[in-house]
Amino acid sequence: MYKSMILGFSEFFDVRYSVGELIDDRYRLLKWLGTGGYGRSFLVEDRENNEKVVLKALRLHKRMSRGGRKGFIEESNMLKSLHHYSFPRVYATGEVKGVPYFTMDFIEGKTFEQLIFDEGKTFNERETFTIGLELIQIIGYLHNKGVVHRDIRIPNVMVQEDHALKLIDFGLAKSVEFKGNNPIRSKQNRMKDISFQADFYALGHFLLFLLYSGYQNDEGAKERSWVEELELPMLIRSVLCKLLQLDKPYENWHDIQVDFLKIINR
Repeated sequence: MYKSMILGFSEFFDVRYSVGELIDDRYRLLKWLGTGGYGRSFLVEDRENNEKVVLKALRLHKRMSRGGRKGFIEESNMLKSLHHYSFPRVYATGEVKGVPYFTMDFIEGKTFEQLIFDEGKTFNERETFTIGLELIQIIGYLHNKGVVHRDIRIPNVMVQEDHALKLIDFGLAKSVEFKGNNPIRSKQNRMKDISFQADFYALGHFLLFLLYSGYQNDEGAKERSWVEELELPMLIRSVLCKLLQLDKPYENWHDIQVDFLKIINR
């Protein structure tokens, strides 16, 4: 409750921008795109080159904390260090009226949240793990760079018209620094661990969303586990159990890629 009050306070008293307004004498605001834990995102036109970009501005409650500002800077620096077509590029950073911001690619496409819940799209097993294969390769690039995304969810994975995937929102991403063999664990949420397994766990839930997209629940039926409801082949159940850490978890993304290929090619 306290957290929701803080977020509500932040939203009410934060700096307001209007459509058509010029931000930092350079970016003309076209529309609001969304609000996340760290920032508010806007579609703007860069007057220096007339290109459309996304401007992400740090929210008030994060500006009030040293850690929030530090995390926002880390997010933009991390994106700058990633040279891969699956992530947005950062173009510029700045601060206006005490509000830090950075600009990045405007990615045209739809999130899997939009596809499933707004458009009613369904995915079969082969489609799900074909998407999963591309996503684990994207995750693998991050892990090879020592980066954990920590927020792989259906609103943060986009698909473009050419079916290419884009992974967005690096507000929770962290560099993995192991001390011995002890990654930093979260007591509340395995997705928030600072470990590679956090992304594997999140990937398992992402895949379940896709597999459930075509599931029809009988009205009045008692609630059952996903294992009972989806009636998946043994190989798929085994892979999901390892991703979700119900069995011995995967240690690296390569092993996941191998198992995904087995599922696709069976």
